[in-house]
Amino acid sequence: MKQFGYDFFKNSLQLTSAIDAMPAGSNYLLGPGDVLNLNVWGAVNFRYELTVDRTGELMIPKVGVVRVWGLPFDKAQAAVKEAISHYYRNFEMSLTLGRLRSIQVYVVGEVEAPGNYPVSSLATVINALAAAGGPSYNGSLRKVKVTRNGQPPTTVDLYDMLLSGDRNKDVQLQNGDTIFVPVIGPVVAVAGEVRRPAIYEMNGRTTLADALKMAGGVAASGSLGRIQVERLENNSARIALDIVPKGGTMEAELGNVELKDRDMVKVFPVQAAVRQVVVLKGNVQQTGEYQFRPGMRLTDLIPSTQALLPESYLDSVEITRLSPPDYRRELITVSLRRALAGNQADNLLLQEQDTVKVFSRWEMEEKPRVAVNGAVVNPGTYDFYPGMSVRDLVTAAGSAKRNAVLDDAELSRIVISGDRAQSTRLQLNLGKALAGDPANNLPLQIDDVLIVRGVTDWQDSTDKFVTLKGEVRFPGVYSVARGEKLSSVIVRAGGYTEKAYLRGAKFTRRSVQESQQKRMDEIVRKSEKDIMQKEAALASVSSSKEELEATKAALDSLLKSVQQMKSLKAEGRVVMHLSSVDELKKSNYDLVLEGGDQLEIPPRPGVVSVLGQVYNPTSFVYLPGQDVDSYLQKAGGPVNDAESSEMYIIRMDGTVFSRQQSSFGIHWSDEGNHWSVGSFLSSSLEAGDTLVVPQKLERISWMREIKDITQILANVALTAGTVLIGLK
Repeated sequence: MKQFGYDFFKNSLQLTSAIDAMPAGSNYLLGPGDVLNLNVWGAVNFRYELTVDRTGELMIPKVGVVRVWGLPFDKAQAAVKEAISHYYRNFEMSLTLGRLRSIQVYVVGEVEAPGNYPVSSLATVINALAAAGGPSYNGSLRKVKVTRNGQPPTTVDLYDMLLSGDRNKDVQLQNGDTIFVPVIGPVVAVAGEVRRPAIYEMNGRTTLADALKMAGGVAASGSLGRIQVERLENNSARIALDIVPKGGTMEAELGNVELKDRDMVKVFPVQAAVRQVVVLKGNVQQTGEYQFRPGMRLTDLIPSTQALLPESYLDSVEITRLSPPDYRRELITVSLRRALAGNQADNLLLQEQDTVKVFSRWEMEEKPRVAVNGAVVNPGTYDFYPGMSVRDLVTAAGSAKRNAVLDDAELSRIVISGDRAQSTRLQLNLGKALAGDPANNLPLQIDDVLIVRGVTDWQDSTDKFVTLKGEVRFPGVYSVARGEKLSSVIVRAGGYTEKAYLRGAKFTRRSVQESQQKRMDEIVRKSEKDIMQKEAALASVSSSKEELEATKAALDSLLKSVQQMKSLKAEGRVVMHLSSVDELKKSNYDLVLEGGDQLEIPPRPGVVSVLGQVYNPTSFVYLPGQDVDSYLQKAGGPVNDAESSEMYIIRMDGTVFSRQQSSFGIHWSDEGNHWSVGSFLSSSLEAGDTLVVPQKLERISWMREIKDITQILANVALTAGTVLIGLK
């Protein structure tokens, strides 16, 4: 809570600078340094700017000196006029104050910047305190003392001005005055439902009524049923005193409670429970609180069905009641239909704070539905309405598709007989039903299902076309028949061009992309959850501050990678080994095509890329016969934090070959169609391949767990057609 009054001095500069513009009254006492403007006209005309000198006199040319020190301004004006009249007759005179003198005052005690301050001769105690930055929070606002020439000190209570705006007791200062701010006296805090909660300084005997008055009084939301005073008792315990009216007026009760230093006054809010109301909610025109009147019944709150929304359930309305004396919650159910018909047993007598809820019909009853499946624009389940027919259902589904068989449709129906249900099927001509033939446009019953069959071997437009890009003679979009294979479309496209690089062929499929994307999203969500859990438990398992910081940095980096992964989309790539059309027809790679398939055959790239933790990650011209070690040396070799043991190659056809798969010996290369001898470093790189050198992690237990997550994220990135070259 804030201490009351100290914010007033935050604008100290404005308080001091405004003094010079203040007008001086007729009782202003002149002194050395004051400047007066003298204008004389009539028989003689002259104008002078006169300054009161150190002796307290004004020197008027051709007139002489006039002593004005200590004279009020109006008397000084008369003295000057009398002096001029000794030498001139028939004249008029005007004497006004110009610049006012400065006086020196001392501000000491508990102020922000104690010291000696020059202030205007019009300055008061408040102006001097403002020049010193105001009292500190440890200084008193109620016992500011002004000492003058050995006289008894005058006490100024700043609360007179701060609470009521009364400045009559604000002392005008004189040269040499001392303003002393003592240490703050006893204080009381007033909190809760008052208009100005704050900490107030007490001055002498202060009652609870006085404290509430300083706080602006109790707000409309405050309760007078109980006011609590929290008190420190004998510097050893904290006690609470509840002030409860005992028959007399509240003001008299509060005036009898004397407050002590550091008391906390708490004014509690009125009870949250609203009295004298009933509440209406649910399927009604106007929900909310309504005034409760004695003798009020249910139909007084709901006089007719006009107060309800459509499809209200009239057979049951719910009334929630708080029953005294413990106000336990009770539930009462009556029939609104019978109450509106005049049945007094259901037209319940309401009590205050009752809550009446009217249900929608579909909250209380199972909503009747019918369904349509098959060759319609929008197959699915639809609301059933009385009188609904087959044509109405098809219209609700957006009409039949072009491939719909209109001669033969099936209506499946459930017939309940006793405690058993039987399924029956009715055959109908859908074309005649849509034309309105009563024999086929059958009226529907609840839970009917209409099945519209489609033409055999029909393909939608999205299932008819595949795309060939790149190095084929006639790239473009091709329609495919059901069961047509990849080799057939390549032949229709004119075969491969001379530049075709079959090893780099990229084949993508829509269904594969959807399944990959679903799996990617699951992995990214799980990885994010794992990282969060490990980050939460990090502090308890780290063996040193350095390990803690290193692991936290690694986790933060991983979390950023996960956020980037969320925007990645799976390519839906299927690894494809293309060969000549004749060989392709005999291989397992001659796939049956699906709508949306894409095949892209690039030209021979002529470069090999080296990425990750090497001195110069870049691409190099492909040279036949060059192995991994050759390209690695061209990139400057691995840096210090490279994980050389986990290097891997991303082949242009989408496959990955890692160092973990390699051991020293003789190996057959499917890509180069030859045997090779040696380790991973002696493995050959083909045009378009990418060598990735991942970053090393410290071999501590936490880092090994992070590495597992990083490996998963790397796999996700590869699925999306990107390369993760950070942590791994």
